[in-house]
Amino acid sequence: MALEETRGTDRSGALSAEGLADTRSGLHLLTVVLLAGVTAWLTLIAVNNTTDFGTNKALLQVTMNMQPLIDDPVRGNGLEWRALPNGLATPALIAVIIYQFGTVALMWRAVATGVRVMRNPSLGIHGYIRQVNHSLVPFLLLFVGFLVSGLWFGYWLHLGPVQMVHFTLLVIGTLIALLTNLLPVANRALALTEVSR
Repeated sequence: MALEETRGTDRSGALSAEGLADTRSGLHLLTVVLLAGVTAWLTLIAVNNTTDFGTNKALLQVTMNMQPLIDDPVRGNGLEWRALPNGLATPALIAVIIYQFGTVALMWRAVATGVRVMRNPSLGIHGYIRQVNHSLVPFLLLFVGFLVSGLWFGYWLHLGPVQMVHFTLLVIGTLIALLTNLLPVANRALALTEVSR
């Protein structure tokens, strides 16, 4: 019984108010729009990484070989032992591109499910929430990975704006996850408000 209620059904098996998608609050639409926007952004990044491979390889190479820090007589002297050979930039960028395309595939699937649920609320929101969570995990891991590896190579000393982009996307991904997981709460509050009238 508890499992059924978690999935948005009551004892009879009918969809409960919590399981139904209720778009009147606007939160569902907001989450779909935010997710679609971030997904379009990451898709464009993956395409740019593929079509402008040379530029992105050079930027990654500069980060990994730490040449700007090696050339600096003051900053980063204690980090320079972490530098990697230039030949590792190509396989690292290929791995990032493959990971990005896999992530955007999951994210576009979640966006499509969100649109379907808005068009047909009887589908329930739990499948949409689950897909959003499953797609945002690799999205967030991507930017956590960028921040941690960037800190390892000291990129904050010479690529501060890049670090801020990575941090901002981590925050945006977390915000989308929080808003999406609040959908059942918003639906329940809306239903309770209408019952009390």
